[in-house]
Amino acid sequence: MIKRILAASAAAAALVLGLSAPGALAVEPRPDKVSASNQALAGVPAVTPSPEIWERKRWSQAQATDWVNKCPAGRFCTWIRHTDSTGTTYAIFQFYRCQVYSLSNWLGTTNYFNNQTRRVELLGSRHEHLRYMSVGKKFITNWDNVWYINLCA
Repeated sequence: MIKRILAASAAAAALVLGLSAPGALAVEPRPDKVSASNQALAGVPAVTPSPEIWERKRWSQAQATDWVNKCPAGRFCTWIRHTDSTGTTYAIFQFYRCQVYSLSNWLGTTNYFNNQTRRVELLGSRHEHLRYMSVGKKFITNWDNVWYINLCA
């Protein structure tokens, strides 16, 4: 809950004041033209910079998990559940670029598949190491304390 409040507060302050933190990552426009800041304010799971595939689906948890389990070679795939007044959606993500991604509103425990040749590192709010996701591993993880992922670990 604190993570959600902090993320929304920071995004709101930046929008109102037109400021950005020194050294902050630039926000890439999403394919659907909704900025990561607006996504964060709405409580919708978001990633900066945008991952290679990022969609919201009205699926069941089983469908989202099946999609993750079919993650192509060289990719890292996962989903995050989001519920609002219109119902439950599953934000599905597929990453392959070797870089650090910033996560907003990634809460709960979900499935992932690291189908890459390198491990994925999960990082906390101060970029501190939390844990690794091993190469070729399909499992579940809790995203509550994860603020960044490093696909180059």
